[in-house]
Amino acid sequence: MQRFLRLIKPVWQPHPGQLEFLEHPAKFKVLSCGRRWGKTDACAVAIVHALHRPWPTKHLILAPTADQAALVFERAVQLLDQVKKDKSDESDESDESDKSDKNSDKVKLKRNPYPHLRFGKHTVMARSGHLPRALRGHEATHIVVDEAAYLPESLVTEVAMPMLATTDGFLTLVSTPHGKNHFWRFFEMGQRGENGVWSRQAPSGESPYVSESFLEVQRQLLSERAYAVEYEARFMDSAGQVFKTDAVQACLVPALPTLAGPFLVGVDWARYGDYTAIAVLSGDRDEASLASLNRFHGTAWTESVRRVAEIVERFPGARVLCDATSGGDPVLEQLQIALPKVFIEGFTFTSVNKGGLIDNLAWLIERGVIRMTPDPQLLRELEHFEARATESGHTKLAARGGYHDDLVVALALAANQLDKVYRPKISVGKARAF
Repeated sequence: MQRFLRLIKPVWQPHPGQLEFLEHPAKFKVLSCGRRWGKTDACAVAIVHALHRPWPTKHLILAPTADQAALVFERAVQLLDQVKKDKSDESDESDESDKSDKNSDKVKLKRNPYPHLRFGKHTVMARSGHLPRALRGHEATHIVVDEAAYLPESLVTEVAMPMLATTDGFLTLVSTPHGKNHFWRFFEMGQRGENGVWSRQAPSGESPYVSESFLEVQRQLLSERAYAVEYEARFMDSAGQVFKTDAVQACLVPALPTLAGPFLVGVDWARYGDYTAIAVLSGDRDEASLASLNRFHGTAWTESVRRVAEIVERFPGARVLCDATSGGDPVLEQLQIALPKVFIEGFTFTSVNKGGLIDNLAWLIERGVIRMTPDPQLLRELEHFEARATESGHTKLAARGGYHDDLVVALALAANQLDKVYRPKISVGKARAF
């Protein structure tokens, strides 16, 4: 590794935490990372280093979304191009340049239907975890699971790990913490030194690119718990946490079945720095699926209404429940005009009915009614949504300081419309005496 790091020194140098991660020989590594620690760079360097080994290697990058998986892949491509350029420059200056070696080191890169490359006898591909059946049967010598805390545990244990069975390969789990779920259990295994697992906390402050002044501002803006999770990479559950981590994790599935309705839409309109969020559920109070989740901000009301209408039109027969609090009625009326054939109602929040709305969503999640594919932003909002006492003695339900709760509110509005399943019962009385 040291020789390779000297080769890429002109374009990238590790900080001490990254160096410890790269040099450790463990085959199973777990990194609990704070924001901007540099996990993308560290994982990309580990991959590019392996691409220069004399034997063939197969690398798989897994993440909750295709965009997230592409981050490590694209960074590996950048580093590989730079290493090839530097080696080519050195070769051009030499009188004994080997042109055949240059031809064998060409990178064959494709980004459709998913990012993948071939470099000599080596391969790298980046995939999202939403279609596990498409991943089964693959073989790998190294798997990087990015944002592993936000993926279903089964994707790691039942899909990723069997790919290493015949190669005696390497597995790297990296993520910001997400409560005390399966990622935490893998991390604790490493702390105890069990089963050859190595784990490490990677706080943001280790990175030379994250200044102490920036971290000090974050300490003042965020709650103590939120700062500990996001920047100190500590695993924490909160007494005020409304949606318990284990219950949320039990609702996660790698893929959803074909959805046929009824479709229930919840819309939380943006205010000030918030997002307009749209959640679409399919099913009933016995079994429901999160069919669609969207959010956006920075648009005029008319544009927001247009975008929401476009999403609703994708789901035939949908019913819509919108936040109509604090001036939301005009926007509600605009949406009703844009969708004259759709049943649309408004919901004006009060401290009482918001509690009932959130309690209903928490109850459905605890019962495992709502199935959902892992969306990191929604999972982060669920984790940081809390009930806390105010000075007046009331309970406030909202995101912790520094976080949004728009997706949670939209999901709660959609869940409030789920129908009960009617099951007729026949009562049999006592036998009549004749």
